[in-house]
Amino acid sequence: MRLVKYMFESNHLLFLGIGLISTALLLYSCLRPFFPKQKFFARPVITAFETRMFVRLQQAFPQHHVLAQVAFSALITSDHYKIRSKFNRKVTDFVILDQEMNVLAVIELDDPSHAGKELEDKKRDQMLKEAGYRVYRYTQIPSVRQLQIDIR
Repeated sequence: MRLVKYMFESNHLLFLGIGLISTALLLYSCLRPFFPKQKFFARPVITAFETRMFVRLQQAFPQHHVLAQVAFSALITSDHYKIRSKFNRKVTDFVILDQEMNVLAVIELDDPSHAGKELEDKKRDQMLKEAGYRVYRYTQIPSVRQLQIDIR
């Protein structure tokens, strides 16, 4: 008799637990649309490799402004929509500006992810050069002196 009573009580607790869990899941699924789901997440603006290059550029050109991750659309434009669409989503790694905010140079830092993209990089450089910019590509972070020699 005690065994039957114990089994009844333990089954009763088991069903109560299952019922509570089921109710919680049902409430969660019904109320979930009312809680906003995060759609946007922060991410680093530049990689560690690019950060080292940014610091080196600042050391080489302390009297100038160094900008990182500059949209091509901030540097070039075209009267033709189809031509603008070719550079609309492109970004250059660095732009060096003088004190009057004139562009002195555009810097591209090619890490190993650029392997196999040489033709695309060449087209990017051609767009910027046609607009009158000097473009410099580096696969390694050059010395302060080398940057000063190249860009002056």
